[in-house]
Amino acid sequence: MNKATKKRIVNYVIAPLLLILFLWLIYRQINSKGSVEQQWHDLANRWHEGGWLLIAFAFMLTPANWLLEARKWHLLLKAIEPLPYRTALSSTMTGMAFALVTPNKIGDFAGRILYIKDENKLRAIIATLINNISQTVITYLAGIVGLIYLNIVYPGKWQMGALAVAICIATLLLYFYFRIELLANWAENRRWLRKVSVAIRVVKRYRKKRLLMMLLLSLLRFSCYSVQFVVFLKVFDLPVSWGAAWLSSCVMFWLITVVPSIFAVDLGVRAYVANLVFVDAGLVENSIIIIASSYIVWLLNWALAAIIGSLLLLTVRIFK
Repeated sequence: MNKATKKRIVNYVIAPLLLILFLWLIYRQINSKGSVEQQWHDLANRWHEGGWLLIAFAFMLTPANWLLEARKWHLLLKAIEPLPYRTALSSTMTGMAFALVTPNKIGDFAGRILYIKDENKLRAIIATLINNISQTVITYLAGIVGLIYLNIVYPGKWQMGALAVAICIATLLLYFYFRIELLANWAENRRWLRKVSVAIRVVKRYRKKRLLMMLLLSLLRFSCYSVQFVVFLKVFDLPVSWGAAWLSSCVMFWLITVVPSIFAVDLGVRAYVANLVFVDAGLVENSIIIIASSYIVWLLNWALAAIIGSLLLLTVRIFK
């Protein structure tokens, strides 16, 4: 079997099979969350009760979230292999499809680099690392703000301990994020990394101005899905102020980031996180509203993006 035949098999046989596999895995992920029909029934009831303007606003935040993530990726690729924004968006969506069905979202880079030339794929993988760190930094900073609020209004041992841990880790993340060139220097001095050190040097192309822009875009993206979450809380009549709900949601998203994502997408862990932040702290009496809102945000931002990304697999030539 020659190389051309292998390419045809991969691009026209394996790609459609991957599409079927991803759609099936996404279907299982959605059903494992609980009754989709019941949740959408409740949402429809709220819509008719007058919450449709809030729901429409929340839905608009979903494409905004995707476009911001694509902009981050587009910005990073300028130093590696400049792509049209539309292609960067497709790459982002395909990456989300891979991320959703892999532990800790490690498949994200695999989906994104399908759109990158072979000689630049390793550099693109390093770029995804920078992208992920920027989002993690913002999540930790938002978590710290939320934890400060909880320590003031609803003090407790776990709130105090979590705040101390979050501050320490956030400090380290910020230091290494703005000194990312240390990674390249470290790799150059390791003989066993000689083959990849050339690719790792790409981090030296990212100046502080661009890294700051990445943080700003990450902040806007975090604002999209955190505000979206709070909107659904209010749609479901959460008896808490907008500010308190948002600050508490910052802690919730931080905790979901801390817990490995293979478990974070599980309804049981989300229920535990919701109870810890909203119920145990005394904000609400039960976590059903929080779980439902969290699930809908996950459905809109991750599951829907993964379905679109799976469909885009049909347009990708895996071998370039």
